[in-house]
Amino acid sequence: MAIFERPFGFSHKLDDTQSITCVIETAQEVKGHTEYLLRIQRGLIKENCWKILRRYNDFVDLHKCLCISGIDLPMPGKRLFGNMRPDFIAERRQALQIYINAVLMNPILASSLPAKRFVDPDSYSQSFHDQAVQNAMLCLRSEGIWTLGNTLGPIGWRLRKHYFKVSPKPQEKTGNKLLVKSGSQSHQSKNISASSSNGGGNSSGSIDGANYDPSELVLQYIEYGPDKYIDDKEMGGILKSLVGLQHPHIEAIVYAAHNENGCVAVRRFYKQGTLKDILCMATPKNPFLSKYGNPKGRTALTMKQVAVYGRQILEALIFIHSKGYPYGHLHAGNIVIVDDCVKLLDIENYILGVPAFYRPFFVQHSKIHTFEDVDVYSFGHVLFEMAMGYPLQESVARQINECPEMLKNLLESILSKEAVRAGLPSLQQVMGHQFFAYHASSAAGGFSCCNEDSRRTHFKLSLNAKELIKQAAQKSELRLRDEQKSVKNQKRIVRVQEMMSSEEEKRKSKQKAKLDHKQSKLKQQCSLQASNGRLSLSAASGSAALTTFSGVGSSSSSSGNVAPFERANSVLSMHMLKDLSKMSSTLPTDIRFY
Repeated sequence: MAIFERPFGFSHKLDDTQSITCVIETAQEVKGHTEYLLRIQRGLIKENCWKILRRYNDFVDLHKCLCISGIDLPMPGKRLFGNMRPDFIAERRQALQIYINAVLMNPILASSLPAKRFVDPDSYSQSFHDQAVQNAMLCLRSEGIWTLGNTLGPIGWRLRKHYFKVSPKPQEKTGNKLLVKSGSQSHQSKNISASSSNGGGNSSGSIDGANYDPSELVLQYIEYGPDKYIDDKEMGGILKSLVGLQHPHIEAIVYAAHNENGCVAVRRFYKQGTLKDILCMATPKNPFLSKYGNPKGRTALTMKQVAVYGRQILEALIFIHSKGYPYGHLHAGNIVIVDDCVKLLDIENYILGVPAFYRPFFVQHSKIHTFEDVDVYSFGHVLFEMAMGYPLQESVARQINECPEMLKNLLESILSKEAVRAGLPSLQQVMGHQFFAYHASSAAGGFSCCNEDSRRTHFKLSLNAKELIKQAAQKSELRLRDEQKSVKNQKRIVRVQEMMSSEEEKRKSKQKAKLDHKQSKLKQQCSLQASNGRLSLSAASGSAALTTFSGVGSSSSSSGNVAPFERANSVLSMHMLKDLSKMSSTLPTDIRFY
């Protein structure tokens, strides 16, 4: 449970991609059990933090939820006896800290709903699924031409995006009664109704040129994100333009509607799944954690496939950018491949303001601050994943191996540390790279995988819509720059702290070296004194023996002088023993002698 309220001005439109850190500050005994005080921080702003209390059983429940991922986590075991001892509590606290760090540092686990609810119960305790059902039904009710089916479960990585089966209602049941909520919504509904009745005329992705099969349609409901800067009144017109978009490498939207909370979009569902499913050899309808947490198998694409698919992706990106519309949401989960033809998904995500998949990566590099830069950078990650068969787990590629030299040069021009510092190439420059000319020469004419009808392109935005999109892009880029500045300042602070700590360590090491030198010198002096003392003792003993021998010899000649010699030797020996005892008392205990 949360024990401190959130800071004033806390926004409900959270950026779910922001990193979360957790520190177990202390442990306390409460009613016969131990509770751990956790300090949670979202992002880099220290003011955006809160504290919660968690028991060991709460960690166990979290671990049970995350076991579906197949990722091996260092969860400490349970202990029945002696679990209230202070030393055991301290040891368990350290083990739980290691465990929660492993969870939050894994991007797949950290983005899961169980992990979010564990560290932020106030923001993630509500039922996202129930809210999605209510809002989706409200959006569909205005038209009355669709029937909402069962949910497909958490098959995607976004917590605020839900997938449902959907089917069109028979036309005789809809009649002419349409519920219109606003003028822009009414205008949009007329266009969509016409496109549906004409067999998807305005949505250029009908299967085999015929009507859509209801079993192959899916409805997606997604909440607005923190970068939603377009008013609801203008949203309908832009959605209408997106429904009419035609491009061989962009999956068409069959139907789109919105309300004050989010947007629904109906499009085709491909049973083979996305490019991510192909690379991970996963079943599309399985939960996200089980599909991508620890895939049982991975596969890479051939160089020709990488080049052909990459070129088609670039063609789609260049097309929509030329129309004044950014994409910003390119990743392997937003790409489907049908008969060697790439199709991009979720083209509507930009105007909904949801955060990008790779935002935690490119927010670390201040040179990636425009939507074209974001698309180029994301394209580099997709290209890397297609060629290697596994995703790049860092924001930059430190060493690229196991690929041809031309592909290596292309990846380094986008993902290397030097590239993100100096600035990324444009989409046109990437398209002109020799890798595509060499491996995708057969597709140089463009759209070679598509039939004649699907080669047509169309995307028309009004001047007002273009201006609104441009303003929204500027605001989104401004928020990105501010966050990048915070990251840069935080890195600078960390470097200063490391330098200060290193200087302190150097000073301590110097002091320790001096002290060790003094102690070593003192021990040498003591050893020298001890050696001198032993020599003096042996010399005195030899002198006493000589004196005794002389006394004996003289006693043989004169027995009356024996007693004076014995008394003299006894007195001399006593004085020497006293001097040696005084000398040994000044020496260390390990080298004293008596």
